[in-house]
Amino acid sequence: MNANCVLPIIVFAGASLPLTVQAAPDGELLDLINAYRADPPSCEGVPKGPLPPLESNSALARMELGAGRQLKEVLRAAGFLAARAEVITLSGPSDAGAAMRFAAQLNCRLLLSRRYSVAGVSRQGREWQILLAQPLLGPDIGDWQEAGRQVLKLVNSERAKGRACGSAYYEAVLPLHWSAKLGAAALSHSRDMAQHNYFGHKGSNGSTVAVRARDEGYLWRRIGENVATGRAKPEQVVEGWLSSPGHCLNIMNGSFTEMGAAYAVNPKSDTVIYWTQVFGTPR
Repeated sequence: MNANCVLPIIVFAGASLPLTVQAAPDGELLDLINAYRADPPSCEGVPKGPLPPLESNSALARMELGAGRQLKEVLRAAGFLAARAEVITLSGPSDAGAAMRFAAQLNCRLLLSRRYSVAGVSRQGREWQILLAQPLLGPDIGDWQEAGRQVLKLVNSERAKGRACGSAYYEAVLPLHWSAKLGAAALSHSRDMAQHNYFGHKGSNGSTVAVRARDEGYLWRRIGENVATGRAKPEQVVEGWLSSPGHCLNIMNGSFTEMGAAYAVNPKSDTVIYWTQVFGTPR
């Protein structure tokens, strides 16, 4: 069992803002931003190609970033799971057109970023707020079993090819089979990490993967575990594990024959999403 970890990739930007009264959504400014993205000028001297529109998000438009409140704090309180988010605040423009010109002059890089897919725009008088975000969980991630089986598919693709784990090369090995009991053990640990806001192999009750698998009725001859946090998609999780020699060794270990994997989410925890992958060979 390897005790290394995959570091979180959740990124937030933005400082405390002076907006303290409830702002009204402003769809006109978002329309202008999307028109700007569709036919962008050069930004900071770099030509830009067309970008997809930002999807309007009413929850982001309603968020109030008052004095002393950080963006990360506000997103968590609203239950918005963000992989990353940034905010633009403008003071002075009298209408959406003026706000757009001002925002483009000061923040073209952010307005033309591919890192964000949703936005909420609001105003209060001459105070404007543009909140850009990338949701942590995509609509295609599915429930924990769907995501776990996608992890299995990706892992078996790597096992079929063979690969280097650090300085050591491992030949192709047989595919792993899905184990419902190992999946349940993975889910239990992911939920425990999410609920108790920690990251590691030892459970909040002191349990190890060997104990958790046994508690699910899995009688094992060999057992192993990978964990990760902050990664939003199965592809990102597996990529992170493969880049770590210890995790990669578990994935390429031909002694393992079965696997289960699961994620759990807690918006109020430090890294929001937690993954566990359990490998086993039954008796």
